[in-house]
Amino acid sequence: MALAGFQTKAELVYEQLRDAILSGELKPGERVNIDALSRQLGISKIPLREAVQRLTGQGLVVQPNPHAGATVAPLSLREMRGVYLARGALEGLAARVAATTVSDAELAELQELHEQMRHQFERGSDGELSGLNRQFHTGIATATHYATLRDLTGLTLLRVLHYRIGVRVDPAWGQVISEHAAILDALRRHDAPAAEAAARDHVEWQLGAELRATLDPSLIDLDDDWVAT
Repeated sequence: MALAGFQTKAELVYEQLRDAILSGELKPGERVNIDALSRQLGISKIPLREAVQRLTGQGLVVQPNPHAGATVAPLSLREMRGVYLARGALEGLAARVAATTVSDAELAELQELHEQMRHQFERGSDGELSGLNRQFHTGIATATHYATLRDLTGLTLLRVLHYRIGVRVDPAWGQVISEHAAILDALRRHDAPAAEAAARDHVEWQLGAELRATLDPSLIDLDDDWVAT
């Protein structure tokens, strides 16, 4: 990891640690060594501690014992299902509310994100698709005009990204884009029940796809009495 750009140290360190966790550079269960990182990045421990506290609040880092220090949050099959249950409930609610609150300008922004995803997919360039996908979902939550729904949706998407480091699955972007089109159509018609159903179906399909994928036991605890059906 290396620091770059013009930001406050606390914000930059947070982003560096978050990206290292979400990329798998810092693995689940690995210790977040404040002393070593301070030396590596050439900064004081204060912004590092602030970043770790923020990541702890987001569930990406755990500190079960204050004397043992912080570690990257472990991943388990059961908790993965819990993350998706929360995501389905939140995104279904957000889509339902957004169908009644979304502005023409917000619809245009969502449509533009959708078109960018479709264009990237058709070109066979998937490097930006994950980021555009996240913007699409947070854009719907933002269109509710409720900060709580926006923030909780963003937090849940972070947890989803963390689980994806241990899931070897083809993202099936064509299916994703098709389901986004169904959500957009319901939002455009201001059909709240249809928007909620489309958003929930989208999340349930993604959970099913990931549970049918190859899960990496070195990253995700598969010792679980819950069996996918």
